[in-house]
Amino acid sequence: MKHIKYKSKLKLSPWRKISLGSWKPKGDSSTYVFEDFNVDKVLVFCKQQSISFNSFVIKALSSTINKNNRINSIVRFGNIYQREKNTIFIHTLTNRTKDDLSGVLIEEAFSKEIKEVDIEFKSEIKKVKKGEEKHISSKRNFKIIPAILSKYTLDFLSFLMYSLNIHINLFPSPKDPFGSVMLTNIGSLNLQKAFCPIAPYTRIPMVVSLGRIELKPTILNNEIVKSNISTFGFTFDHRIMDGIHFSKFIETFQSFFSNPKLILK
Repeated sequence: MKHIKYKSKLKLSPWRKISLGSWKPKGDSSTYVFEDFNVDKVLVFCKQQSISFNSFVIKALSSTINKNNRINSIVRFGNIYQREKNTIFIHTLTNRTKDDLSGVLIEEAFSKEIKEVDIEFKSEIKKVKKGEEKHISSKRNFKIIPAILSKYTLDFLSFLMYSLNIHINLFPSPKDPFGSVMLTNIGSLNLQKAFCPIAPYTRIPMVVSLGRIELKPTILNNEIVKSNISTFGFTFDHRIMDGIHFSKFIETFQSFFSNPKLILK
């Protein structure tokens, strides 16, 4: 059984082949970018719609990926394949007092109403808090694996699931368990900004960190005013994307914050 449904592989330019061959997948292909977002309009919009700020970001990110689907890709055997599904993985703390981290998956958020995304996201978070998360079986099975073997186990499972595209039941989990892009709300931990690493075994092309919202001085109509600002950190795989691709990605993403009503379309 196939683990992930892929579209046909991309036709590679000479430069893309050089990019694929230049960096290993473990760390040195990562590119890091900070971007400040004025979220004044979004906060008002979220209050009007009775939705969470996180839900808005999830749909905005999914919609951006849908319009810039180059990012929704994976490297397999020296080629780039685009995923068919558009899924956002959101890191979630199961319990603030325990050393445990999990996540929820929201599929095809771009095609859903924003309130539907909000209801689904909040429902999935509640399941995690209750111990009913989708990744619970995999985490239980990992308890029996010695720590010294964890890296080799993760690398082997990653090879089976992503390179060979085989779905296995040894460690039951959703297909493509880490989604198209990871989103982590570091602001919930009272952190202003951070770059988050891409875990090699996840085979994701990007991690997005959402920093805490702060009042900062900005310039509006040649006047200094106070605005709610959140700093987003982006870590993306340079083998898949260059600056030209990322600039288009950011331009689309920023448009939802400049005009939140675009999220309703």
